[in-house]
Amino acid sequence: MHYAVVHFGTDRKDMSQTAKNSIRLNPYHPSTVFRVNLYDLPPKTTYYYKVESVDSTGRTDGVTSPIKKFTTPDRGE
Repeated sequence: MHYAVVHFGTDRKDMSQTAKNSIRLNPYHPSTVFRVNLYDLPPKTTYYYKVESVDSTGRTDGVTSPIKKFTTPDRGE
């Protein structure tokens, strides 16, 4: 079993929050799509994140994405 782990936070130097979801690796595909849900994030907030895959023991495969960012939408409140 492998997991997609997202490390995220509002400061690119402190991405200490994490979320994970299981993934299925396919050795016949050159890439893997990682999908992880993040719930209850405040609106209009910018987050920085990076993604890695780990095995069932928590050991990383050594590949981590570059740091990216997203901003949560305004909920219209």
